[in-house]
Parts: sequence; structure tokens; C-alpha cells
Amino acid sequence: MRCFSALFLAAILVPGSASALSMTDTLEAWKQSSTMDRLQLATRFGKSFVSVNESFTAGYFVKCIDEVAGYSNAQKAKIEDAVRECVASQLRMTGKGQADD
Repeated sequence: MRCFSALFLAAILVPGSASALSMTDTLEAWKQSSTMDRLQLATRFGKSFVSVNESFTAGYFVKCIDEVAGYSNAQKAKIEDAVRECVASQLRMTGKGQADD
């Protein structure tokens, strides 16, 4: 549940007007955006999620979202969907996806 709470927090911390990209943009928009725009958004994700897992850095999010955006059927998916997948995947790999409730 902490994963989804952190995603909600990221949504609050990433206003659409603050950068050229927002969580609600498509992965196609991600692929077409500049490296600086992707890094700015990924940095915000990193700042929001690093308290959940220290491996959630801006670099991790850029690499992971780039990878998800490369899937042939993912272009219409939203950046927030990719972030959700990136967080869930990393938590599964580190074994920290277990509910603390």
C-alpha cells in the first residue's frame, strides 16, 4: 500500500504546468520529449519515491520509463502507468513489495 501512497504523493508533487511533461502524458509524448524534460520529471519521481526505496533515483525512472515506452503496445499508455509498473517491478525484485499493514 505504501507504493500507491507514494504514487499519490508523486501526483501531487508533479504539477502539469511545472514541466513540459506530466504524469498524464502518454509514453509517446515521453519518447518525443527532450532529455531535459524527461530528466526533470524523473527527478521529481525520484524525490517522491526515494523514501520508499533508495534505488528509486531519477536515473532509475528515466531508464525504466524509457524501457516501458519501448514496448510496441505501450505508446498510448500514460507515464503514470509506466511509473506504477516501474515501482511495482522494483519492489518485487527487492522483496520490499510485501504489505506492512
